[in-house]
Amino acid sequence: MSWIESRALEPYPALVALARPLGDRLGFTALPQVAHLAVSSCIVSFGLQKLSAAVSPRVFGKYYPTNRVKKDDWDLHMVCPFPASRAKHSTTALLTVGRTYTQVGWAYAFVAAPIAIYLLRHPSPALTADPLYGVALPEQRLSAIAIGYFIWDAFVTARHIGTQGIGFFLHGAVCLTAFLFTLRPFVLWCGPSFLVFLNAHWLFDKLHMTGSIGQMVNGLFLVLSYIVVRLGFGTFNSYKLIKLLVPSASNSSLNALRVREVGAIRWMYLALNIMANSLNFYWFRLMLLALKKRFVPSPNSRQAEKTRGKPIPVDGKIQNQDQRVKGE
Repeated sequence: MSWIESRALEPYPALVALARPLGDRLGFTALPQVAHLAVSSCIVSFGLQKLSAAVSPRVFGKYYPTNRVKKDDWDLHMVCPFPASRAKHSTTALLTVGRTYTQVGWAYAFVAAPIAIYLLRHPSPALTADPLYGVALPEQRLSAIAIGYFIWDAFVTARHIGTQGIGFFLHGAVCLTAFLFTLRPFVLWCGPSFLVFLNAHWLFDKLHMTGSIGQMVNGLFLVLSYIVVRLGFGTFNSYKLIKLLVPSASNSSLNALRVREVGAIRWMYLALNIMANSLNFYWFRLMLLALKKRFVPSPNSRQAEKTRGKPIPVDGKIQNQDQRVKGE
């Protein structure tokens, strides 16, 4: 039994009563029971970001940037100390930790990943019986935690779109919409299958370890886990979703008939899924280019390194710097 099924997570009846009118009005009937978890997750995410601004300058010293824009970028990634004496590799949503500090997204994923793995192994019977409209409390709670995190994600990437990029914002907005609409309820089983993928590559750059053996090893794990998790497992689950929501014309089963009556929401999910998968493959290309840039230097960069006597750290968004992949 996972802690996500614990009675300790049950809300006060007054909170459910407070959220129910809004949930019913908007059509999210599975939201009121878990709205407190979404709010808590969102508050924690913003709190961790603020905590970084207070802690990072004292802990990281010379590594903490002085430029306002770079400070914001750092604080979007870094949070409080997280003891970790060994690296942990990502499968589905497990992460590779390169140092003793982690991202806001890592904090979310360290909570959500064990829940997701448990629910993938032990899906709620109600969702297996009814993959379209089935509702189950464990999956509801996971979606609520994800909603709170992606509210933070979409907000900060929109606010800092100049440094984070349009792709980061689109990813946050797409995930927020997808997880929110699972609480109508609709295809709630998708929640454990589509989670954030994170890695420590960004942290190596910020600690001036660009091109180090540690970053090289991490890069190999990054590529392997990205292929397995996002491109492999993610594409497989996308296929399952498409197969469910786009039945063949000759399919006359009860589920197929119900799908045809769903309306626009199924086309919205398919569009969001295509957008998210497109970003996955686009970021994979950027990932390979970034690794090549770090470990297969061009003749010009070799000459610059010889001239200066030391490698140039990748710190902030500077001219000709490669684009980041969301999750680094």
